[in-house]
Amino acid sequence: MLVPSLVNSCPKYRRLFCFMQAARYSTPLHFLGNPRGQLMNLRGTLTRAAIPIVALAVLGAAGGAQAQGALEEIVVTAQKRDQSLQDVSVAVTAVSGDELKALGITDAFRLEILAPGLQLGMSGADPRPALRGARTQQVEANDVAISFYTDGLYRPRHGQALAGFVDVDRVEVLRGPQGTLFGRNSFGGLIHVISNKPDPSETDYGFAVSGGDYALAGFDGFFNAPLSDTSAVRFALKTETRDPYVENITLGDDGGLKDADMTYFRGQLLFAPSDTLDLTLRVESWQDDSNGNGHFGYYVEGIPVNLGTGLTNGVSGTMRPRIGRSDECAGTCGRYGAGFDFAATPGPDTVALTTGDPYKIEQDTAPERDLSDLTLAGELNWSTDFADLKATVAYMDYEEYRWADCDMSAYLTASCGNDITSETNMQEFQLTSNSDGPLEWVVGVFLLQEDLTNAFLWEDHASTVDNTPVSPPDINMHAGWTLQIRVDTSSVAGYGQASYALTDTTRVLAGVRYTNDQRDWEIYGQDPNNRSTYSFTVLNTADGEGDWSEVTWKTGVEFDMSEDTMLYATVSTGFLAGNQQGAFNGTNSYDEQTVTAFELGSKSLLADGSVRLNAAFYVNQFEDLLATRFVDTGITTLAFTDNAGEIDAMGLEVELDWAVTDQLQLGARASMQQAEYGDFALPNVFQEGGETISGIANQFQLDGLQVQNSPDFTATLLGSYLVDLGGSGTLIPSITLYYSSDYRVDDSNWFFGNQDAYTKTDLSVAWMSVNQDWTARFWVANLEDEATLLKATRFGGDVAVTDYANPRMWGLTVGYRY
Repeated sequence: MLVPSLVNSCPKYRRLFCFMQAARYSTPLHFLGNPRGQLMNLRGTLTRAAIPIVALAVLGAAGGAQAQGALEEIVVTAQKRDQSLQDVSVAVTAVSGDELKALGITDAFRLEILAPGLQLGMSGADPRPALRGARTQQVEANDVAISFYTDGLYRPRHGQALAGFVDVDRVEVLRGPQGTLFGRNSFGGLIHVISNKPDPSETDYGFAVSGGDYALAGFDGFFNAPLSDTSAVRFALKTETRDPYVENITLGDDGGLKDADMTYFRGQLLFAPSDTLDLTLRVESWQDDSNGNGHFGYYVEGIPVNLGTGLTNGVSGTMRPRIGRSDECAGTCGRYGAGFDFAATPGPDTVALTTGDPYKIEQDTAPERDLSDLTLAGELNWSTDFADLKATVAYMDYEEYRWADCDMSAYLTASCGNDITSETNMQEFQLTSNSDGPLEWVVGVFLLQEDLTNAFLWEDHASTVDNTPVSPPDINMHAGWTLQIRVDTSSVAGYGQASYALTDTTRVLAGVRYTNDQRDWEIYGQDPNNRSTYSFTVLNTADGEGDWSEVTWKTGVEFDMSEDTMLYATVSTGFLAGNQQGAFNGTNSYDEQTVTAFELGSKSLLADGSVRLNAAFYVNQFEDLLATRFVDTGITTLAFTDNAGEIDAMGLEVELDWAVTDQLQLGARASMQQAEYGDFALPNVFQEGGETISGIANQFQLDGLQVQNSPDFTATLLGSYLVDLGGSGTLIPSITLYYSSDYRVDDSNWFFGNQDAYTKTDLSVAWMSVNQDWTARFWVANLEDEATLLKATRFGGDVAVTDYANPRMWGLTVGYRY
């Protein structure tokens, strides 16, 4: 009776929120115990979830007031065929290229304001997206958990999601596992960027230039030209430079972080000899030569210390804002920090102070990031009388090198980084029905071969540490213990999905996918006779191998309550393949991670198409999830990954767009979720603060804690208004308000990894000429200048390190389109 009593006692305007609160406190999320208990708990959860979803669907079916404005139809390919967004039984956020420009969204990292539940963390050069309880904990040589696609091409490396948007038709964010049609590593969902295609019908071109604070200078443009009635070319170019917004007091701009220096180019050639046959050839090149973001974080918060015991404690310690020795704790605290103190400083170490400002650092090693990504691809489409064939082939060559100060101070002690290369061949062949009958189907085969290398790099610069000579004296030498892992991955998958109309209003669907991943790896060490350069030529470990197979599936039902309202319910599964545990763990590997997802959703058009209201309730059960554990070598801290736990997540997501009039546009996005760890144990990498679990001391039991990057509530409000200036054009002021409740940015329960609730406001004023060929837009992002956490981690010597999102920024963009 808890749910009805809480909901009925609520004010009407808070009923939906109260429902979620009631469900939260009355519904077990872990579904543990006997199978009957699990089923009963699940039935109860879905029954209660149906209340707001059905209510929203009934509202849509009932219609509403006559519209003054109208929304454009959005076409998506979330089910491997062109469909209206409102006809797809998947929770999809689709953002057009024009909307991306209007909101100033230039890369994937700002999509979280539009896609309910999507949260984008960052550490160093690695994006860490989280969605519906699926979080990105493992990076480098591991697979992505939220997959990233461009024009149908799966991108296997995390850093490939950093490329900016240019000449984009739309971006689709699919929430929940897409284990059937997309499959590979779409564990929590996926982000798909679709570019504009060549058009033989007309010449078209446009460009935009941008300037702003931190010496921002940007250009993006496109050019489309017909070669004949059946062929065309299209080119797109984007460049951006910006000074660092993380100031390095020691080195100035040469040592600052979070700058920009990138160039992206895309060229496409289309041949369309008939209405049923076309071939597109594509080349993409992306180069990033910026300083980068540091190595797994950049800002030293300090050393968390229990002043009563003198031991480091990341749960309840006191942050000491210095590195070196301290005479606090009656001298029992010993040495703080990364252990690199030339003189064994007896008090506060002024050379290695923390700055107290997350956008200021003191580091003496010039950082470097060198990313390059080359793609050659071809796509063939052939339409027959009964089905459409799509064949896609691609070659991708990705290289990532990063270098940073790894003592994170003004001491010239140590530098470190990573060197990653990924050479990938991908093929996909897909057959999609095109008949008008009750049966719709799609079948396909996906093939991928990736040759990956990943090396952790370390260079020593100091001759003494704590007044003690280093033995051996590795001055400016590459550490002999560094290793490189070489992994060859072969993935083969076959899939199919079908939908059948039982009546004019009811359809059932089912899909299945079989995936087999095979990996072989070897580990190489440094040549002991040549440590002045990186020369990984000594075979350390041979014959590492693993073979993982999984069948994922989806089933569901769709019901049209009216011409403009659909209800749907689906059950689906997804998985992440097993992999090697890292270069420092030999032939050991970890197993698959799996998820079972339940989703109940509604999609509605109201008020003669002026209001679009979509909602989805979900329950996700993750098992055998990876956790990162750390081993302190005494020189640095090495990370390993292993299957360690469970996560249970449920939530409600709502998207609303309203064309109030032809001039006024409003929108809202909201996510209410409860994502918690189940049985999930991790070692505590600080000296104290954990508990004894299964006889092992100083462990964390995360059971019941909030999953990292999974706030309980987020909301976005959007508004824009067109002001007609007559012969002077049109003025369009707009505002975006984003709110997030508090959340954590790491699995471990560290106090320095807690992000408080915050609000960010983006403002812009755009002008458009009468002919709509010239545009200008002045914008301010993060008006409040909120410093929000992206990631927290622990470096060697118990240093607490964090990464922060952009501060307030402003700029002006002027564009022209022919």
